[in-house]
Amino acid sequence: MMFLVALLLVIASLLVALWGLGKTILGLVKSRPRVVYRGLALICGSIAVGGYALGIAMVGLAQGESDHGTESSPAPACRQADPSKAPHVIGHEAGYLPLRFDCELTDGTTYSAHVVPSGLTPVVLIAAAATAGLATAAKSGAAHGPSGGANDRYRGSATA
Repeated sequence: MMFLVALLLVIASLLVALWGLGKTILGLVKSRPRVVYRGLALICGSIAVGGYALGIAMVGLAQGESDHGTESSPAPACRQADPSKAPHVIGHEAGYLPLRFDCELTDGTTYSAHVVPSGLTPVVLIAAAATAGLATAAKSGAAHGPSGGANDRYRGSATA
């Protein structure tokens, strides 16, 4: 079930990213910086949400493979990651913050099954930070159009 929800989030993120791309292009064509910032924030937010959902789907899939079936112990991800350690695997642990799937050995140590690509978490974090920065830029006074903010409703009137 978790895998399907994560997969739906990935698909929804792709659609939102396309919408953000459309907003960005529209903002560039009409010379509207706030619209450009909002569109780019949508794209970066979609990358963050979609990337994290993809990682959740990967961990959930590995967890599902190891929960039932004739070849479920040790976890298939643990056997594939390091076949020489497979006879010594006594368990596994799935983690969602950060995204990981670790295999536990008889001596108490663990090793990563490399279910989630190592670069996914940094990409998600950078995209989330970029989303926050772009959303802030879209709301701040730094995002004024060609008028320099002369018609901005938050500025005082020009009359003395």
